[in-house]
Amino acid sequence: MTHPRGIDMAFDAAEFAARQARVQAALGARGLDAAVFTGPENIFWLCGQQTPGYYTFQALVLPARGDPVFILRALEEPNFLRNTVIADSVTYGDGEAAAEVLVATLRARGLDQGRLAIEKGGWFLTIALYEALLAALPRPPGDVTGLVESLRRVKSPSEIAAIERAVAQSEAGVLAGLAAIRPGASENAVVAAMMQAA
Repeated sequence: MTHPRGIDMAFDAAEFAARQARVQAALGARGLDAAVFTGPENIFWLCGQQTPGYYTFQALVLPARGDPVFILRALEEPNFLRNTVIADSVTYGDGEAAAEVLVATLRARGLDQGRLAIEKGGWFLTIALYEALLAALPRPPGDVTGLVESLRRVKSPSEIAAIERAVAQSEAGVLAGLAAIRPGASENAVVAAMMQAA
């Protein structure tokens, strides 16, 4: 059974496009042609992709102009299709070297020769993978660590609305839990009341 693209997205496509545009403007202001983002929280903020598979490489390649491309393990593709509407993705198998796939993706899109930067310190970027990238790229990449975090601090109207909904759900759950507490009430009954109200 196939599902519509992005059926599990946390925000609509316009919200993610606006976020990507903000980062692209920041890349252009730094004189960069593209950036590779590897932090799972920043990847989620930029496109909605989230995964429990933190042990395998994923990256969002965002050019300063044009559409992003996502690189991920082939096994993760169904999840990716539900979480995002990014049209361009490259998958790799468990026997393939993620660094080689990333470099080949950059080359295929003409981004390996430009001014490239990488977000360092993300879960998906191991030391070995970074060293393999350094060996394969024609020049050392710059560093965009912290760029997305600085933009994430300013919340959009959609983000503020989501925070307000989350607060309202949490408050409803806490109040229902407090009302359900009485002598003899089981923890299950209290939690059930909280979950129902939230």
